[in-house]
Amino acid sequence: MARFLKKMDTRAGRPPGALVFVGRQKIDTPRLRVIEYDADMARDDFVQHPGQLAGRTRPDTVLWCNVDGVHDAGLMETLGGLFGIPALVLEDIMNTGQRPKLEEFPGIVFVSIKMPSLSQDRSAVTTDQLSAVLSDGCLLTFQERPGMVFEPVRERLKGQTGRLRRYGPDYLLYALLDCVFEGYLKTIEALGERIEELDDEIFEDPTPELLQEITHYRREMAYIRKAVRPAREIALRMARVENGLVGEGIQPFLRDLADMAEMTADAVEVYRELLNDHQNSYNMAVGNRLNDIMKFLTIFSTVFIPLSFLAGVYGMNFDVMPELHVEYAYFVLLGVMVAVAGGMLVYFRWRRWL
Repeated sequence: MARFLKKMDTRAGRPPGALVFVGRQKIDTPRLRVIEYDADMARDDFVQHPGQLAGRTRPDTVLWCNVDGVHDAGLMETLGGLFGIPALVLEDIMNTGQRPKLEEFPGIVFVSIKMPSLSQDRSAVTTDQLSAVLSDGCLLTFQERPGMVFEPVRERLKGQTGRLRRYGPDYLLYALLDCVFEGYLKTIEALGERIEELDDEIFEDPTPELLQEITHYRREMAYIRKAVRPAREIALRMARVENGLVGEGIQPFLRDLADMAEMTADAVEVYRELLNDHQNSYNMAVGNRLNDIMKFLTIFSTVFIPLSFLAGVYGMNFDVMPELHVEYAYFVLLGVMVAVAGGMLVYFRWRRWL
């Protein structure tokens, strides 16, 4: 399946809000994990059926429900009914090719963003979609598959200290987005180490394989850029949510998140420009090598032009020609040819053509 755009054949002709999964299924059975916490306690468990979530939210606690696997339309419909999630939001959650965005609805804030990860050889980037629904006292997150990205947040919730347990679900959403942007920076840093190494290799040995590697990293950076640009808009818009679900107390943290998003976008642009410079340097190195080869062949051919003339003249089949019967004419001719070739090379050296 194409990485830049998901196939939408399954949604063709369906009405808005139809719960149709778009993408590649990455987990067999969806899994629900619920963390309920306040300043004094934190309870973490797995839920077998979404009906068990009914009545779990209390005014004095924060409920974080994480769903791994977004392909089950029945599960999505049930969760939408329990938490008042509009059908259009559920449709976006099940579309794993959804562009990162932030939208406000009555009583909820919806966020969709891409989470990057590296392949085993650390040369290719893949992304999973994270969808989050923020409401009063509750945060629902939807992932395509289980992962370790948010384990640091869960560990902080288990601890007795720290501001995470004292703040509401808006701060929890900030903490999760902070993990996502840290993942972007780590991914870009890992790719950037190899990208910077290419600079020396270009001038040492500009092989076709090196050009393929440059093209590969240009494609990977374009893929990251496709996710980072709208993700930066999310960080900037979080501070301007107007329905009261994002409190004034976390505004400094949101500004820090926006700074991280800007730094991420800047890093992507820097490496894109560096890769463009690498390709230009590669073309220049190959062109210089070709020029050196052509210069050598040109000088080689130029030196042999007068020698070919002399050999051609004395190779003509005439009976009457001067020097044909001179005893040492052959050696004299070879000496003249060596002198002509040597004189031309000295002249080329004097003119700095060599």
